[in-house]
Amino acid sequence: MRKILPAALVAVLLLAAVLSLRPWEKREGEEFPYTFTRGWLKKGNVWVFGQPPLEYLREVGATGTTWSVYFGGVNEDDRGYVNKLHRSGFVVCSGPPTVQSNTTDNKRLKEEACERDIYGRPLRFLGTEQYAMCGNHPLWREFLMRRFEEHVEGGVDAILIDEIGDTGGFCDQCMAVFNLYLAAKYTPEQLRSLFGIENLLSFNYRLYLLEHGATDYWGDPNQLLQLEYLKAKRLARREFIGELVLHTKQVAGREVLMGGNLYGLNPDQLIYLPYLDFVIFEMPITSPTRSLTLPLPGKHLTTYLLGEAAAPDKPLTGFPDVFDLAGLSEEEWWLWRCWLAEARSCGASFLLPYRAYTHGGGAYTLPAEKISPYTRFFAGHPQYYENLERVAAVAVLYDLHSTLVNRYTWRAHLARESFENVGLALQDAHLPFEVVYRGDGEFVQKPLTLEELRRYRVVVIPRYYDLDEEAENLLSLYSSRGGKVVRCDGLSSDSLLLPALRGTGVDLGVETDAPSDLGMVLYRRGDSLLLHLINYRYDRGARDFSDLTNLTFTLTVPEGVSLEGKTLRLVSPDAPEQELEFSMEGGRVTFTVPSVHCYSVVSFE
Repeated sequence: MRKILPAALVAVLLLAAVLSLRPWEKREGEEFPYTFTRGWLKKGNVWVFGQPPLEYLREVGATGTTWSVYFGGVNEDDRGYVNKLHRSGFVVCSGPPTVQSNTTDNKRLKEEACERDIYGRPLRFLGTEQYAMCGNHPLWREFLMRRFEEHVEGGVDAILIDEIGDTGGFCDQCMAVFNLYLAAKYTPEQLRSLFGIENLLSFNYRLYLLEHGATDYWGDPNQLLQLEYLKAKRLARREFIGELVLHTKQVAGREVLMGGNLYGLNPDQLIYLPYLDFVIFEMPITSPTRSLTLPLPGKHLTTYLLGEAAAPDKPLTGFPDVFDLAGLSEEEWWLWRCWLAEARSCGASFLLPYRAYTHGGGAYTLPAEKISPYTRFFAGHPQYYENLERVAAVAVLYDLHSTLVNRYTWRAHLARESFENVGLALQDAHLPFEVVYRGDGEFVQKPLTLEELRRYRVVVIPRYYDLDEEAENLLSLYSSRGGKVVRCDGLSSDSLLLPALRGTGVDLGVETDAPSDLGMVLYRRGDSLLLHLINYRYDRGARDFSDLTNLTFTLTVPEGVSLEGKTLRLVSPDAPEQELEFSMEGGRVTFTVPSVHCYSVVSFE
């Protein structure tokens, strides 16, 4: 006969058994309470690319991971990793690719929905053996809808839409999309007179190009038709991305954030901003602009400022291009400190690699102990990164229409290039600047206002801009109120930009003898000032930075700022804190920074 335990003892034993359990001791796939929220999404998040162990995430002070799980679909191993991170207080952002055929084993789907070149042949993804998939094909769209549903079911906190800007090739589906666009915009008479199209039912843009000896749409003899083709493709893709985001959030029935990899913040990527909660952008680390080839580590202040101007409420995260990682040694960890400092100096987030994919094969890992001195510095000094206001007298206009379509598409490329060159020139000259952003009114509804312009004393208009009457009237009104407008088209050479700015008579805010290898971002913090200093003089042979020494600065003190009685401190994750001398004269403050190794902050406290 079994011995029956008293009910009270049974209850005590059960309670002890429950209390003895620890969340991290549960089985990987076992359910546990977890609250999905957007409270973790902040400017200044540290992310990790890959599936690092918990110790790595803790060492670098990460918010969580991205591009880490469910690449080829939901599976139990990745689900266990998601649960482990959730139990330990980390969030997980998946990164499903939207073009790569190796995310499915469905051969029929791959063959029917792949992209086609102008000759009708299947296109390969980045030169590999796998197909590139067509973003306009209904079968592939349906597949992506289901794939995103799976990621939600897999318990991710957010989904990063990778390859967001794909617009398809020359398959029959893409040609049909273009014909529908033309039919909705033009009458039969207009189609005949503008493009020579007699019957849309029989018109095929791919065949039309081949008949004119073209090998791609750039060879279209009718530039207006070429422009309309690009618009049609972008509109179709943007419409689908909007549907994909809305569908995913509705299916989730909970908080799930949607982000996108807006590669380089190119204009054809910026059109997706309205649908996203956050942005990750891959940045070229060997050639930060398309017109200039610079040595490592590159300069990206202009890109960060553009991202904030385009969407000030949407956190921006930088990450070096996977195409460049293959040529980067894991011993070059000083570079990652510089890139991270550059991002945080601009109020942005950053993504660190742990066994991250590199184009061409292989993986890249940044040692946690090499970057953690910087992440700990940022976490321990929030006063240098939060509740700040950038100080700048100059603004550079970014006009989406001019950089996306323009009157002729080749001018759009030149306009984008000019914008980047202007920003780089200002950065090299240590002239604090901001970016003011104007949407095109079609893809992005973000008008520019006189109030925005009047925050700055000078506005620079890059070359090749194709501004409409509304923009020109706004600039005229700005000028009538005392603002200065410098048009690069009016300069015989780009080298005359800086003399033109100084010739306006405007106090540009900074004078320094620092070399162009030094980057700086000036902030106002209440009634005080602070200056972020970034060294770009990297010695690749030594895999380290060469110190910049004895740098003298004279700053114009903004109205409402009082430095009297304050102490000037030089702080850095690279060296012990120092107290600096400074002098005041005529509303300006002068001081000398003895040395900057990689990154330092000068702060009046």
